[in-house]
Amino acid sequence: MAGPRVGDVTPQPVFVDVDTGVDDAMALAYLFASDDAEVVAIASTAGNVPVQQVCRNNLALLDLCQITGVPVSKGSEQPISAPLRTAEDTHGPEGLGYAELPPTKRQLTAHDAAEAWVLAAQAYPGELVGIATGPLTNLALALRVEPQLPKLLRRLVI
Repeated sequence: MAGPRVGDVTPQPVFVDVDTGVDDAMALAYLFASDDAEVVAIASTAGNVPVQQVCRNNLALLDLCQITGVPVSKGSEQPISAPLRTAEDTHGPEGLGYAELPPTKRQLTAHDAAEAWVLAAQAYPGELVGIATGPLTNLALALRVEPQLPKLLRRLVI
């Protein structure tokens, strides 16, 4: 889905890998509102809360912000080399402080977050900006699937 053109600016395709707690929810809302960015996919990763809750947060946030056409993928439930340590003490029981977003009927993609990284990079070769704000598990797994991933990205922001 192409974003709107503003003046001579074409929105930059952005892939976001998040462990959506309060901070990532704000970052996503800013990206959704930006004329300079077009979020093309969201990867959910375990971090602030378990990955199942991150998925629910991402899908519900899309509803809240009235964003359509952005696929959300589930990432790994555990880090590769260390035990998962969540932060409900900081981000609340569901990761969004004490806000409770309504349930959504939106569904996750059939593919996992590692594959989502690769698919997005292949769809936007040399253009895609990858943003990872949480644990880098999905990115590490994506690199195992596609070692050329860094060359497909325009930029990676961590």
